[in-house]
Amino acid sequence: MKIKDKVASGLGSILEWYDFSLYGFFAPLLAQLYFPNNAPTIGLLKTFSVFAIGFFARPIGALIFGYISDKYGRTVSLKLTPLLITCPTLLFCFLPTYQQIGIFAPLLLILLRIWQGICIGGEYANNIVYLCETTKKNHLYFIGSIGSCTGSLGILFASTIAAIWYSTFTPEHLSAWGWRLAFSISLVIGIVAFFMRRNMEETIVFRNVKQNLSSNPIYDSYKNQWNDYLLSFGLTFLPAAAFYYIFMFMPNFLAGILNYNPSKILGDNSLSLLIRLFIIPIIGFVGDKIGGIKIARLSCILFMLLSVPLFYSILYVPLFSIVSIYIFALLTTLNAATTPGLLVEVLKPETRCTIFSFTFNVCFGIFGGITPVIGFLLVDKIGSTIAPVYYPCHYP
Repeated sequence: MKIKDKVASGLGSILEWYDFSLYGFFAPLLAQLYFPNNAPTIGLLKTFSVFAIGFFARPIGALIFGYISDKYGRTVSLKLTPLLITCPTLLFCFLPTYQQIGIFAPLLLILLRIWQGICIGGEYANNIVYLCETTKKNHLYFIGSIGSCTGSLGILFASTIAAIWYSTFTPEHLSAWGWRLAFSISLVIGIVAFFMRRNMEETIVFRNVKQNLSSNPIYDSYKNQWNDYLLSFGLTFLPAAAFYYIFMFMPNFLAGILNYNPSKILGDNSLSLLIRLFIIPIIGFVGDKIGGIKIARLSCILFMLLSVPLFYSILYVPLFSIVSIYIFALLTTLNAATTPGLLVEVLKPETRCTIFSFTFNVCFGIFGGITPVIGFLLVDKIGSTIAPVYYPCHYP
């Protein structure tokens, strides 16, 4: 496969995660613009509820684009998604605020998040499958980890842009137009990804099974491959919940509830994501040598043992709070590096994209998208800043 095709494949995932994550990083600001007259916790809770709605829409897109990939080819859906993702983002850049159009502002925001979620649902998993099907089996985990890095790179880009924006713009300028400028960057990425993907080559794996393709991948997988669905859910659950707890909930919890400096928190968040980018491929390489399942099991054990003490240190030991966040971030690398390769390895090529896309997006919707909501809900209902720790310690 051409290097250009690999780059084009990864660029779409960068776009996907930049678009989706930027909303989370600007959540405190968006809460003021679209859900005013609320206490900070309630405003954030409502904003992240809209964030979660986008995730709940993703399984719909996963079924649509997973079906297309398994029936018509991996490249067919990958050529469609960049422009489809940028359309709701373009409209979001011009969306009036609550002060301008009242209740219609949050309603339109919800509709755009649903539209965006459907379009995004077919991107990441199909991109991973495409990359893994175009590599040798003994490099499966390494290439899968590179695919995982594209998502992290998009989130890193979003976190970095948010940190720069918070430190550069005045609060007035940021509220008036600055945040819209940040979202408009994705339009450029989407156009570039679309043109780079126009001539992508189909994978050899798909061409080899083309004569034995399922006439309806959704129905056949639902009827005959329940074990594969359950296995995929089990593999994807922890990385989904842990990632959004650490990189989406924690920055907003520290800035919105504990009154940490948003620019400083997002800067540390970006640095931890950057470190993570370098570690994930190394773990993927090790996974090819010793087996990815061993690393995935180790991740579950460490997360179960360390979640509570790390969260306590963030709250009560300021000297070690940033170090604890970095350790949290490192724990997520173990699953992020091995889950893509594990899923491609265990799923049949005839229905691989359908099952991978659906289970990935359901897990990120249920255990990822609602993680910030649960975190802030625990703070609001229990009335204690220590309350969110009870959620991650139950992940494994």
